[in-house]
Amino acid sequence: MCEISSLEKLITALLIREDAETIYSLLQTEGDAVFAMGIIPYYVLFVQSCQEYMGENFLQESMQKNFKDIRNHIKAYSERFEKSLKRVAFVDDTQNEYFKNQLRFNFLKNINIHFNLGSYWTDTGVIIGNTQQLADFLSVKNMFDPTLEEKSYKMGCQIGSFVAAVREGFSNFLNDLVVERPHKSIKINYYCDINTNNKNKLFLRNTLKELNLFFLHLLCNMNFVKYILRPLLTDGNTWMFRVEYIVSYYTLRALERFKNYCRSNKHKYVETEGLIEIIKEGEKIFKTQLRNCMMHYNLNGSNVIMPEYIDKPFYGIIESCFDGMSYQRYLVELHNLSDKIISYLELQFDFSYVKLKKL
Repeated sequence: MCEISSLEKLITALLIREDAETIYSLLQTEGDAVFAMGIIPYYVLFVQSCQEYMGENFLQESMQKNFKDIRNHIKAYSERFEKSLKRVAFVDDTQNEYFKNQLRFNFLKNINIHFNLGSYWTDTGVIIGNTQQLADFLSVKNMFDPTLEEKSYKMGCQIGSFVAAVREGFSNFLNDLVVERPHKSIKINYYCDINTNNKNKLFLRNTLKELNLFFLHLLCNMNFVKYILRPLLTDGNTWMFRVEYIVSYYTLRALERFKNYCRSNKHKYVETEGLIEIIKEGEKIFKTQLRNCMMHYNLNGSNVIMPEYIDKPFYGIIESCFDGMSYQRYLVELHNLSDKIISYLELQFDFSYVKLKKL
């Protein structure tokens, strides 16, 4: 037992160190503003999870609640479906008022000509983010708050300082770690503004606006991981694996809540049959034992460290949780499941009519 406990502590330290190096590498190269907004929740997750494990708070007091809220928002839409819809509707209403009030003349505010949702797209026409989702995830109450830029700068400083401190802490007793990067300095070049109050060709007809937005937020989150973050890191990077796992799990959880709501209320907003097989696949790969390791760094007593697998990628955690299944095979399974979730979400929209503009 003492040997296992020591291994768990060592591997916890190694995982924190590896994730810190990956985040540091991204901080050094990625300056795109949309990327910075989309990635912050997962930087914050790292900071908060480390602090939990260390049992100490290293953030400025003014930032502590903000970081906790951002971390909690990662799983926001996986709660009760009705609660998620209300949350989506509240954000839409709030953003609508903010943008409407930016119109110069009062009479313009009543004719509904403003845009209240900005969306961000890749060069190949894949949506990877939107302003309402980002405002919700980042706890932005007012998009036009004059202090928002300063708050964002302070948050970035806190993240950067924390990551640098973790790296320095490991530098004295661990060898240098090289983070392999096939690509650097990704740029998000296109956008499309939408008025969610009007009929538009993107959203499904005869469907609640907040349901359309619910699906859109989930799709943006999944696509950001697949098309923006994943290409920046080699397949198998442990921090990338952690982020994809978490995003895929909570997206599928949100869709499961949606399916259950439709069935229990004998009502179908949209076709849910396609979800059944996807959810079954998710049950096979999202085991509680592994999920706890993804959201938290404390491996003590987790029973995921087995000495016979210790030299395997990801320290044999996958092999011990899945009866010897290799880490590489599990990655394939996770990628396949993520792709199926994205395909289901894409069916809820018609992107052929979207006209993109250059940022």
